[in-house]
Amino acid sequence: MLYSRRIAGAETRRLFKRNRSLFTMNEFEARQVNSLRESGYALISEFFPRELVDRIFLKADAMFHNLEIDTHLAYSIQSKDRTTLDGLCYDELAATEKMIALRDPLVRIPEALDVAFHESILKIAANFLGYLPPLYRVTLVRDFPHSRPLHSSNFHKDNDESDSLQVFIYLVDVDDTRGPLVYIPGSNHYDVRSCRPRLSRDLGIPANDGRLSDEEVERIYPRRSWAVLQTPRGSVAAIHGNGIHKGPAWNKPGDPNNRPRTAIKLDLHGYKAGISRDLNENRILAPDYARMTKLQRLFAHPTLVKQEAALAAHAS
Repeated sequence: MLYSRRIAGAETRRLFKRNRSLFTMNEFEARQVNSLRESGYALISEFFPRELVDRIFLKADAMFHNLEIDTHLAYSIQSKDRTTLDGLCYDELAATEKMIALRDPLVRIPEALDVAFHESILKIAANFLGYLPPLYRVTLVRDFPHSRPLHSSNFHKDNDESDSLQVFIYLVDVDDTRGPLVYIPGSNHYDVRSCRPRLSRDLGIPANDGRLSDEEVERIYPRRSWAVLQTPRGSVAAIHGNGIHKGPAWNKPGDPNNRPRTAIKLDLHGYKAGISRDLNENRILAPDYARMTKLQRLFAHPTLVKQEAALAAHAS
């Protein structure tokens, strides 16, 4: 953590300080930062208009069914069970994959850009971290329910050695049937309690996809203290990934009433020793990049601006 924040992250910390005026928060934004610091999560209900969210969802839903997806972004590929999602139909993906993501969402759904780079979200993230994150990655993801919790639907921490912040903008109403995120308030504080539950893989136990079981967490944190983030579409949930969390977590795995959860996901990471985080993967059309504010451009990577006429025509 010291390496991530103070050594490797020294330049991004200086960049944040040099642009301090751009990151001045209002009272609302400051409350979200305080919530992240105290509890490890912040929930902003119905932050984006439903009309905008529904428009993005309809486009995304059609693209998922048309298989306009990143065929190399999936848990099965990370675990080497597959090398690509090519050749699978939508129903096969829903039956076998925990999560799929659209290909180039900021190019194919231009309305998503102002959501993913909303200045309030950027201010909250940078002020919480105290620097500009070297990684700011935007994905539009769909998580599928299954007969048992898979991968991140079990309790875990994202990092112990560097800062990690995740932001979800929900495109569907999130209730028990849509897999709410579950967070353990205060487990991001690096105190004795938060260090006691260890991932099963740390102990050589292959259960729960290498994550923590509910029972392991409940021994340290009573179930009544867990925060279950059920919220309407258009809401924003931000979590410090260094705390214990799981999601989407369907309350009744295998229930036929369960439905996929669709969200715009923002991943913000600090530096990890031996791993380059100095690249953002967000492809943006040149005209869209040109209209971004100075603050927004601090989170974008100009070398990944797409200028191809075919993509521009597709986006329009």
